[in-house]
Amino acid sequence: MAWITLRQFAWTQRRAHVDPHPEVDGIHRVAADRLLPIDLSYVVGVNALVPPARYETRQHELRLVLCYLDSEPGQPLRLREDPFRASSAHIRRFVSECIGLGMLSATVQAAYHWQDPDAHVGALPTALAGHVSATRTRPDLLFDMPNLTLAGEARGRSEAPPTRVTVPQRDRLNSLLPWSQHHGTYPFAMSWAYATGSGVTVDLFTRSGRLPGMAGPIGQPLPSPMPTQTDLFDQERLDAPAAGQETPAGPARRVGKRDFDRGSPRELALRVGRRVEDVADQLYATAPDPGMKVGDVPLRGAWTPLDLLGAPSGSFLLGVLERPPAPEVSARLRPAYQYDDDTLSAHVSGRLVIAITTEHGQPWHLVAD
Repeated sequence: MAWITLRQFAWTQRRAHVDPHPEVDGIHRVAADRLLPIDLSYVVGVNALVPPARYETRQHELRLVLCYLDSEPGQPLRLREDPFRASSAHIRRFVSECIGLGMLSATVQAAYHWQDPDAHVGALPTALAGHVSATRTRPDLLFDMPNLTLAGEARGRSEAPPTRVTVPQRDRLNSLLPWSQHHGTYPFAMSWAYATGSGVTVDLFTRSGRLPGMAGPIGQPLPSPMPTQTDLFDQERLDAPAAGQETPAGPARRVGKRDFDRGSPRELALRVGRRVEDVADQLYATAPDPGMKVGDVPLRGAWTPLDLLGAPSGSFLLGVLERPPAPEVSARLRPAYQYDDDTLSAHVSGRLVIAITTEHGQPWHLVAD
């Protein structure tokens, strides 16, 4: 598997001076840079569930994102810098946003599912787009997991990671803390993904004390003498807030009347679940039918080559099942790090089957019966 660099931060909060809602008091590092193996099928999966589209449209969008990424086993996941910089601004923004959503998804998977063999790996986040007014404060994603629903905020950038916590990062936390309090101090996490030709660095922000049910830092220590991808922060002071690690508070914020989601996060999760089923229905209805099955469940979709920006690097499958498969069928498609040859990244998420392989053509034998 390829890997990213993960930097973990925690915030403390206080009551704001301008309204009764909380605001960030301080932000500090909670661990040294960590290495996090990345399964691209998880990165792609969450982006398959954003606003409804016909199958061929969604397949092309995800294929485009994958063609901008260079993923070699044992190497940092990298942006294909030259073709990316030569692309139009709206394509660069789209790819960066997709990477941001995918990295938050992969990081939460690492925090919960990859470290817990009893976790339900089919419980993946789904986008809230179209369910609440764009003018209202709300996060990007909801992760609906056993005994926990977690909100997630994701940002993607195609630039070098900053050497300090930035004003936009702090401001976005300040906009979400009132939402969290409005819903009963609802747990949420925020990630900022920075993708370049040298690698991908993800800044993960959680409240001081970590996410509910998460034990210890995510990922693996960087092997010595491997340097960190970023030259920042005093490593001897990672576990305590320090003035040099925090963004200056700046002038007092001016806050107008706040407008929050009308429904509770639990209600939103149920609405999102119904919307995801609608997305799956539309994809299934418009997908080609190759006559394949996973277990006893019909599977529609097609493999497509990852060759939009040069020589083929493999193949990608966006598959849609007629109905969710039995748990033992889903368990057959495991993350790529469980394959000795490291040539397949695949998993089942509800009715979606996501697979990425170095093989070419239509390698149905990798996923179908």
